Amino acid sequence: MGKIEDQHSAIKNSSLDIEKLKAKESYGVNECAWFFTKEDSYWELSNMAGAMPVIFDGFRLNSSEQLYQASKYAPDVECLPQSNPGAEPNVRKRIMDSKAARGAKMTQKCAVKAKLVRDDWEDDRFEVRIHSMLWVLELKLWANPRTFGEVLKSTGNLPIVEKSKKDGFWGGKEKDGMLVGSNVLGKLLTILRDEKYDKVRNRKFTYPEGFLL
Repeated sequence: MGKIEDQHSAIKNSSLDIEKLKAKESYGVNECAWFFTKEDSYWELSNMAGAMPVIFDGFRLNSSEQLYQASKYAPDVECLPQSNPGAEPNVRKRIMDSKAARGAKMTQKCAVKAKLVRDDWEDDRFEVRIHSMLWVLELKLWANPRTFGEVLKSTGNLPIVEKSKKDGFWGGKEKDGMLVGSNVLGKLLTILRDEKYDKVRNRKFTYPEGFLL
């Protein structure tokens, strides 16, 4: 089987309850472990947090966000941002060469607009984006046990929520003292904390082959 077929097989055999992850939830702001800016106590849980490298198959990247964004694309996809026509044309290489997580996210916007993201990324049958996110979070934990790992453990039994102004899918938007949204990232972090922490520390990953094409 090819790489994509292997990935789809891993997804099929996964225990993740995708519908539960995508279901909208409400969390009291004072009853959860939330993060939004660098000043927040749980900021290290964000994919935008600095000094949180990930290592996979010979790659050493500055952040989990880089690997997540890179896994959207085939290795030969090219697209140049209008704001930087002299940039590296290969989208994945440009993402991986980024110095910061936010830059890795922003530098691929032209490829999203041009519809160059892999076809199965948001396909309801596969939801590669969700499985890929868990994959990079596990790698982040394995590589950063004394920073990311300790902060993750410090959340105790609280629900974890990424507070967001715009994104009600990965996080929750604040309204009347509540954070409302699917909060998929927060739920995956909770799964990582409660169900997979010791397995990952022992190098037993949910998706050993990952989702980088």
